[in-house]
Amino acid sequence: MQRKKQTKPTKRAKARAKPPAEKLFGIKVRKKRAQKLKSFLMENRLGREGFTPVSEKNHITFPLNRMLKLKERVRLLVKIQKFSIVKEKFPKLPAKKISLKSLLEGKLTKAEMKHLITSFNVVGSIAIIEIPAALKKKEKIIGSALLQVNKNIKTACKITSAHKGEFRLQPVKVIAGERSTETIHREAGCKFKVKIGKVFFSPRLSTERLRISKIIKKDETVAALFAGVGPFPIVFAKNSKMKKAYAVELNPAAAVLMNENVALNKVRNKVEVFKGDVRKIVPKLKGKCDRVVMPLPRGGETFLKHAFMCLKPKGGVIHFYQIVDRNSPYRIPLERVRGAAKAAGRMVKIIRKAQVRTFSSSKIQVVIDIRVY
Repeated sequence: MQRKKQTKPTKRAKARAKPPAEKLFGIKVRKKRAQKLKSFLMENRLGREGFTPVSEKNHITFPLNRMLKLKERVRLLVKIQKFSIVKEKFPKLPAKKISLKSLLEGKLTKAEMKHLITSFNVVGSIAIIEIPAALKKKEKIIGSALLQVNKNIKTACKITSAHKGEFRLQPVKVIAGERSTETIHREAGCKFKVKIGKVFFSPRLSTERLRISKIIKKDETVAALFAGVGPFPIVFAKNSKMKKAYAVELNPAAAVLMNENVALNKVRNKVEVFKGDVRKIVPKLKGKCDRVVMPLPRGGETFLKHAFMCLKPKGGVIHFYQIVDRNSPYRIPLERVRGAAKAAGRMVKIIRKAQVRTFSSSKIQVVIDIRVY
């Protein structure tokens, strides 16, 4: 048997394996004296922050922010008896993540801080946050803080109203940073051009997109209903061995972007875009699909019969999404599934049900995976 030739790790690989280090003055002591030394350095503000102590078998070396003065050495000698000053390479600590709350402390009053919503979505280089009416006068300050939370954020937007209209759009207003609401969002090896406020896009469904990709079988044909700018079919095309995806979208702006994203990700041979109403497009796909995904946030039950229509005579799988009450999440969706199956003359088996994301304090979004026979 021929032995496989081992290759030396590249400089880049070595850099990834080891954190960056810097040569500094340090104090080396036996480990049993480490706690006393640590306390001394903290009390006298002599320790160098942002670096990790170097540990050996019996000794540990702490980084210094400057060379000790003679009187400091004498005091330390009295406290721990034995130590040595050395020059050592100390690994840098990874940068701490800054929280929105910590950035706004002192800029908002205590009363205002109680109204602050710290969770936000990031789509590409755009952060989207909800700002309560009580903080309207501080929206620019909050927006500026958002730009500091993540170096990749270039634009901060606030939500101006709930999802509305035929296309379930959520209007936004730029409150800090660049004025553009167009961005490129990256996910699962794919790139998506998105126009915030003009199309529906949820980065919080990324886990679902990848999950389904992993269970799609070789040469499957998939119907992606309510496909938006194409995240579901494009992630499937790049992360599974599917044969084809038919992607249906009613919103003209989203359909245009989906076509651009199909080209951008070089999956035109696998994803076919249909602009139009599911009810009018699905008859063209009747009996062609092994799998249907329907991530419509609300009202998906109205289109269950169309999902059944897409499936081949031998059956397949439907991934059905609903926003439901947190306390009783599955009763109503399951009733809807069984009712639609009966109307379609099909047998079903529920193979999975799970929470996908929190929608509000009382509502969650769930997914139900349905095996259809």
